Amino acid sequence: MSASRVFIARLVGCGVFDPAGDRVGKVIDVLVAYRKSGAPRATGMMIEIAGRRRVFVPIARITSIVPGQVITNGLVDLRRFTQRGQEVRVIAEMLGRKVTLSDGSGQGTIEDLAIEENDRKDWLVSDLFIRRPKTSNTPFGRGATEFVKWHQVTEDGRTEESQSAEQLIATYSDMNPADLASALLDLPEERMIEVAEELDDERLADVLEELPEEEQIEIVQDLDDERAAEVLDLMQPDDAADLMQNLPGDRAEAILDLMDEEVFVA
Repeated sequence: MSASRVFIARLVGCGVFDPAGDRVGKVIDVLVAYRKSGAPRATGMMIEIAGRRRVFVPIARITSIVPGQVITNGLVDLRRFTQRGQEVRVIAEMLGRKVTLSDGSGQGTIEDLAIEENDRKDWLVSDLFIRRPKTSNTPFGRGATEFVKWHQVTEDGRTEESQSAEQLIATYSDMNPADLASALLDLPEERMIEVAEELDDERLADVLEELPEEEQIEIVQDLDDERAAEVLDLMQPDDAADLMQNLPGDRAEAILDLMDEEVFVA
């Protein structure tokens, strides 16, 4: 490959091309697999192709990574992506996790990580870009950042619950509502709801308009009445009305009482 070290968060949204230069899709995430010892190994990329279909491209079929684009050998399995048990998605599951530094200097939160090709042509997690907790010297700012090697840290947990929803939102910040809605659908249900709840009202309203009915209801049901009313108030009137009709009657009535009446004026 043309790049020997690649930071994953910078790959999100990059175009994926075949050897002839035709666009195949775009990068959504990178998958890694934990090993009994040593750093996790990259197994491939999840990409989005035409029709918003998500498919898996093994790392062995990626021939080049250059700024802004990924080149494949042209072989793309069109079967819908299915995550295997030993695989972990970097963007959806690892960014935002807390780590403890082995030198005893404290903890940090993963904001990005790099994979690097070794002599055996395996791509392994090498460097982490972490953010330290805020200190008394920066009460209104953010903690300091630094680069550390994978072997210099210990993960505090490997479950989805250990990941910061805020970090995912930061990674998805440049996505349009349709793409963000599609990304949310790929997350576990609890993670999807957590990330949705952290979006600001206007962003959440735009995303809800792009989601299927079932997911709309799941998210709104998890909001308190006042937040739900604010979000629906920002949706297009027809979309908001359709969503309200699919909510349980007592919940819909409670939300409607808090909403601006002009939302449902025909």
